[in-house]
Amino acid sequence: MNVYIITGTTRGLGAALAAGWLREGALVVGLARTYDGTLGRLAEQNGARFEWIACDLAETGRLTEKLEEALERIPLEQADRLTLVHNAGVLEPMGPLEVASASDLALHTSVNLTAPLVLTSAFIRLTEPYRHTVERTIVAVSSGAARKPYAGWSAYCATKAGLDMLARCIAVEQGDAPGAVRFLSIAPGVIDTRMQEQIRATADEAFPAKARFVKLQASGQLLSPDEAAGKLIRFIGSRSWKQGDVLDLRDLPLDGT
Repeated sequence: MNVYIITGTTRGLGAALAAGWLREGALVVGLARTYDGTLGRLAEQNGARFEWIACDLAETGRLTEKLEEALERIPLEQADRLTLVHNAGVLEPMGPLEVASASDLALHTSVNLTAPLVLTSAFIRLTEPYRHTVERTIVAVSSGAARKPYAGWSAYCATKAGLDMLARCIAVEQGDAPGAVRFLSIAPGVIDTRMQEQIRATADEAFPAKARFVKLQASGQLLSPDEAAGKLIRFIGSRSWKQGDVLDLRDLPLDGT
């Protein structure tokens, strides 16, 4: 049995990833602030199972107990593969760093970087008893902004770069021995989500690269969440990546995409 714990399953890529794995018959646990029942109904239609745990990633002090709750709902003795997906993220505040408030920056960092750090730590520790019976994987949804600086995106670029380095550090800590937790950080490309709507609604002076993203949307070059999720699911499942890889989905030759 394949099991996936995904942050941010309310909408966008997180919901699409959950839906894709549910269609494969997996058990999916969503850590998200809200839930409308759609993924549960999809699970029933496909002989799968979806569990929702109400979770605000900004409340980093409660994340370990949220992961504990998620693991309690999973029959780990029946699992073959257990994957934690750091999907949720925020873009704001956008604009020059000097105009951002301390509280906005703290919230941004909590969701985009501190939450993955806390959840990764808890995941490794809490699943250690199953290291020889369950294949354990962590996937971070990164961004091209982790590797390319954008004016107006200091916080976003910095936290996404932090996710990439987290993958590399965990790879060094865990190594490649049997039972090690494998970590992949991967940028999925530009996806037509609410985040893109935020970008297009931003003032030009706050984000000078706005025109590029407006053009991508106008020319139909944005991936739909389902398209991006399909590519990610196939690549993650292919196991063709190495421990600690930091990749961009757009650079990979994917069959059937």
